[in-house]
Amino acid sequence: MHQPTSTPGSLAPTAATPPPTDASTAVPPIGQQVIPSGATPQQNQDEVQLTDEQILSQMQAIKDEEANAHPLVDVSVDLTELAMEYENGSAAFRNKIMNLADTHDRMRRSRGDGNCFYRAFAFAWFERVMLAKGKPELHTNAVKVIEESKDLLIAAQFELLAFEDFYLVTLETLQNVVHFTPEELLSTFQNDEVSNSIVMHFRLVASAFLKTHQEDYAPFLEFGQTMEEYCSMHVEAMGRESEEMMLIALTKATHVSIEVAYLSGNENADQVNFLPFLPDTAPYMPPLVLLYRPGHYDILYRKSHCLEGVV
Repeated sequence: MHQPTSTPGSLAPTAATPPPTDASTAVPPIGQQVIPSGATPQQNQDEVQLTDEQILSQMQAIKDEEANAHPLVDVSVDLTELAMEYENGSAAFRNKIMNLADTHDRMRRSRGDGNCFYRAFAFAWFERVMLAKGKPELHTNAVKVIEESKDLLIAAQFELLAFEDFYLVTLETLQNVVHFTPEELLSTFQNDEVSNSIVMHFRLVASAFLKTHQEDYAPFLEFGQTMEEYCSMHVEAMGRESEEMMLIALTKATHVSIEVAYLSGNENADQVNFLPFLPDTAPYMPPLVLLYRPGHYDILYRKSHCLEGVV
């Protein structure tokens, strides 16, 4: 939401002209800005603003550097590693992780770059299809969904040239995923160009679903935004964190169900709350499980559904 800006007031004339002073020793009155010789007030203001922008740029660079230090998708690890992160932290988090470990034993981290939900969703789905060797219908259904996503994007008035490259990378990866080893799938998602193309495709699919179902979702928009504005700013833009509306849209557009385990610091509960996101059609496989911590999604593996060969 854009905050209204005020118009600076004009400077009031002084009551009298002060006596001349020696410029080398003059001390400006308290609160009066010192303007370098030869510079105008506007020039000085621009310099201060530029400094603010540089500070913001440096802060973002630090965040980006921290994110880039981690793989786009990492190897799976035992859930005890998550507990170790809170060894000296919140007791509420530790208790919930211990209880979560009764039903889930592994996790896989995705990079915290604002695209973590889409990347975690895509990897978890493709991995499930890859490992389901005895259920070829999972692969057939998944490929069909991606092929039909092209029609959805066109129905939402996306130009073919704007999404074709992302669509083809996603489709080709999914078509070949049954021939991948777990190591090859992980390597594919660690490749910036391929991984980000898949993320972008799923962002556009979520956006297209919201645009073609505006009557259902527009009432939830705030600040008088149109669905076009919302999708452009929050759904289609890389690096923007996901909200529940995007999870709902992607679940329904792909017919893939998700369970999100919400790990929060609420000390009044010892259990992790699971929130299901269900498609309108009957799911053709058990839900993907994502772990949510404030501002971030990772992949979670349920003990009863952990498949052999997970890297």
